[in-house]
Amino acid sequence: MQDLPQKFEKYCFENLGVTLRLQPWDLESGLPYFLRDLYRLFKCELLSSPVLVMTARDEEDATPATIRKHISQLQKKWEHEVLYLAPSISTYNRKRLIEQKIAFVVPGNQMYLPTFGIDLREHVLQLRKAGTRKKFSPSTQVALFSMLYEWPAGGVTPSQLAERLGYTPMTMTRAFDEIEAAGLVTVGMEWRERVLRFEEDKKSVWEKSLQRLRSPVSKRVKVTGIVSLDSFLFAGESALARFSMLAEPSCPVVAVSKERWKAMLLTGSVTVLPMFEPEGTEIEVWKYPPELFARGEKVDPLSLYVSFTDTKDERIEIALETLSEAFPW
Repeated sequence: MQDLPQKFEKYCFENLGVTLRLQPWDLESGLPYFLRDLYRLFKCELLSSPVLVMTARDEEDATPATIRKHISQLQKKWEHEVLYLAPSISTYNRKRLIEQKIAFVVPGNQMYLPTFGIDLREHVLQLRKAGTRKKFSPSTQVALFSMLYEWPAGGVTPSQLAERLGYTPMTMTRAFDEIEAAGLVTVGMEWRERVLRFEEDKKSVWEKSLQRLRSPVSKRVKVTGIVSLDSFLFAGESALARFSMLAEPSCPVVAVSKERWKAMLLTGSVTVLPMFEPEGTEIEVWKYPPELFARGEKVDPLSLYVSFTDTKDERIEIALETLSEAFPW
């Protein structure tokens, strides 16, 4: 365990790009003997903030309640962030530490720093190292599209995107991890929060991300009972027809969120028909709210484009070329 502080310094440099120098805490001698016997204590500056690092002298996995109690005692002499450093922590105890908002680091495995809005987990690190072509999660795709449409010159933070898109800050933090792992952005730190910026133009970012994008459509159903389409957004071939010279489909196609679809079924406002029925309305149930980036009465062009990812219809392919003229670049 003697090299654990060095592993921590290396881990922070590799994942945060910061150089740490752990130093013995000069007030350690004034602590109760049992605390000095249980922990080695170091001070450092992490992301421009003073941090006290506590690491157990033995490898016994202390309970989160005990760690919290000991942190409270340390904070009588240290008024800043206290971080628990360990070579390993059980899955159960990690969950409990996160529930109690206790900052901790397991070098090479996990870094949880709630004060700084950082939660790097093993699967994220594996993504960064492997650079796999894994498909983006729906929330990550939404975050990417939001930045492509709005293109903030100064970059964006997880909390800004969370407020804009209606997701939790933690969900947007995970989205940042996926986008960064794909090599599409650079991530820096400002005022204790991660800031994501694009280094290339919109078109280049879009082209690099294509293999990771997925159709927003979770399922398609045909229904009867919709009297007016005024409250719906056109999707599928109906939307594509409005962006291009494609002929209107025989049945209108609209998009709804999973929540709205459930509500429609619960209220009995529609009746589900077999897809081969010649009449009715085709509904696309989307993995994220189609209203997020809507263009008038239509779904947004980027989401519409990837909803046709698997098409082999030449008419559609020609229309998609025209649709690309509506992209935000």
